[in-house]
Amino acid sequence: MSKKYKGRIPDSFFWVLQATVKSEAWKALSHGARSLYAILMRRYNLNLQNAVWVSSRDAEEELGRHSNRHNIQLWFRELQHYGFIVMVRPAHHGVNGHGKAPHWRLTDQWYLAKAPTRDFSAWDGSPFTEKRKRNAPVPPALKNRIRGDHAVATSATTGEPLVPEIAPDGPKTGDHAVAMSEQTGGDHAVAITSLTISPGKPELFSAFDALWLGPPIAIALKRLPLARLFQAPAKRPDELARARYLAACHQVTWEQVGQPALAAAA
Repeated sequence: MSKKYKGRIPDSFFWVLQATVKSEAWKALSHGARSLYAILMRRYNLNLQNAVWVSSRDAEEELGRHSNRHNIQLWFRELQHYGFIVMVRPAHHGVNGHGKAPHWRLTDQWYLAKAPTRDFSAWDGSPFTEKRKRNAPVPPALKNRIRGDHAVATSATTGEPLVPEIAPDGPKTGDHAVAMSEQTGGDHAVAITSLTISPGKPELFSAFDALWLGPPIAIALKRLPLARLFQAPAKRPDELARARYLAACHQVTWEQVGQPALAAAA
C-alpha cells in the first residue's frame, strides 16, 4: 500500500456516531430498526446535509431475508418513537403519478445548516410496544391507482346493470285502440306517416328496441338490411329516424321472410 492511501479505507463507507450507539435509546432498539437506520444513514451526504428517504420495497431488497414491508414500516415507527428520525415530508404522488417515499431527518446529523437535535437523548424511557400481528390479513392493493404512463384501468363488477332493463311497450293495436280523431275521412284527414307497414306483434317491436338500445353485435345477416342496427349508439339515427327505420325494417322483413315462409307452407 502506498503512502498516499496508508491508513485510509479503500472503499466508500458510512458511519454511526459513538454517542448514538452508546445512548440508552439505541440499546432499546430492535435489530431490525438498527439495520434500517444503517440503510438511511448510507443515504446521508455530509456536504449536502440532506434529508434521507428509502421506499419499503428498496429497503426490503437491501435488508434481504427476514424482512418484509410490514416489518420495515414497523421499524420506521420504532425509530420515530425513540427519536432517531423525524419526518420532514410525508409520502405523496409526484408530478408523473409515481409515489414518493417519506423524507426523514436524522437527528444526530446536520440538516440544512442546522445543528443536530439528538432527540433520542431526551427519551423518557417508555418502550416501543407496538407489535406486528403475525396472522393479520394482508390489506388488498388499491384499485385504479395512477402509476404514470403505466396506468391500467381495472374493471369492477357492480350489482346493477349498466343499461336499465327495457320495459316492453303496451299493445299498440287491438281492442284497446282508440281513434285519435272522430273524423274518419274527408278533406281534413291527414295521414300520420307516409310509410305503409303490415300489422305485426308488439313483442317484435320490443325485440327491435332491445337490439337498438343494446351494444353493437357482430351477426352476419343475409338478405336483411339491418346493418345500421348494429352500429355504435353514437352513430345511430335520432328518434324520428329510429321510428321510421323500425317500421321500414319490419316491412322489409315481412316481405322477404314472412310472406315466402307462408307461401312455402301453403
